[in-house]
Amino acid sequence: MMEERYGKLAIANIMTSIWLGDWDTYEAFMNDVPEGMREELTFHSFYNRDEVQLWYDNHFFIPGDHFVSPYFSSYTKNNEDEEARRHELLCLIGLYEKTAFYFPLEQDRLPDHFGSMTAFISSILQGEIKAEQEGDGEHLQQLEEIETEMMTRFIKPVLKPLLENAEAKIIHPFFKEFLSFYVELMSEDWVEAA
Repeated sequence: MMEERYGKLAIANIMTSIWLGDWDTYEAFMNDVPEGMREELTFHSFYNRDEVQLWYDNHFFIPGDHFVSPYFSSYTKNNEDEEARRHELLCLIGLYEKTAFYFPLEQDRLPDHFGSMTAFISSILQGEIKAEQEGDGEHLQQLEEIETEMMTRFIKPVLKPLLENAEAKIIHPFFKEFLSFYVELMSEDWVEAA
């Protein structure tokens, strides 16, 4: 179980760096990935920092023809209902507060940015690893429950709408492959492993 948590943590860290456009961190993580595993991260074969940085801005930062919102609240079923969106955002913030996760504030990102949400998963995994090492089964169970809630309530429900929205807008192959990887991993493998 510990080895699985470390693997999930490595993947979550890589995905967080991509969602945040933090290419120095992405490159550092990828340099530490064993060659065999790197081949499974198919998006990496399309990585060219200058191109990826430019298309990151076009796809996830600058509104325009190729813009794909990196925010959970853009894809919720109740996005017409402002009160329901506000409630979901407050619930997400409440989940962050349960573990004193203040990353979005430190990074000047909104809490429902996919980078913030994926960083939260990384934070939970770090806590799970520590709890398992210390033999704190109760805390480990609490963190596993938070991870499951995060995945089932906030990430998994918006994956299909995210991918549908991105399909016609994403041009660069790195991001096409990354989004496919992200959606597949987070919708099936991650939830089963969580």
